[in-house]
Amino acid sequence: MSSVGHPQTCGKNERAHQTLQRWLAARPAPHTLVELQALLEAYRQGYNRRRHQALDGDTPHQRFHATDRARPAGPAPRVAGHLTRAVSSNGVIGFSGTSIGLGRRHAGATAEVFWQGDRVTVLINDTVAASHTLDRTTRYQRTTNLSPMC
Repeated sequence: MSSVGHPQTCGKNERAHQTLQRWLAARPAPHTLVELQALLEAYRQGYNRRRHQALDGDTPHQRFHATDRARPAGPAPRVAGHLTRAVSSNGVIGFSGTSIGLGRRHAGATAEVFWQGDRVTVLINDTVAASHTLDRTTRYQRTTNLSPMC
């Protein structure tokens, strides 16, 4: 992808398209999308199996499979979900080993908690009471950007 004022970033894509177009032009024209797809697959297989000067003579296939794929460090984020919690008399709910402060004005309310990984949004009466990313280094999650209740 290119950005304004930096057309040089398109050069490699334009060059790759030029190579593909020349390769397709040297073959009989396909009459259907299925035939075109078969040609494109044949091109991709050949391209990824030929040696490249820029890869020190390796093939793209060799380079792709030379190392293990990158994986995220640590445990995978939890799956997204939804649950309800009663807000305590001091305006706090418990969630995933943390305490989320919502403010005493919400005491006794029922909070709906929506999460994806460590991103959490808390609704009370269809109004966002808190929305933030959990800080796992501390148990108490202070919420500073509360929406006022109407």
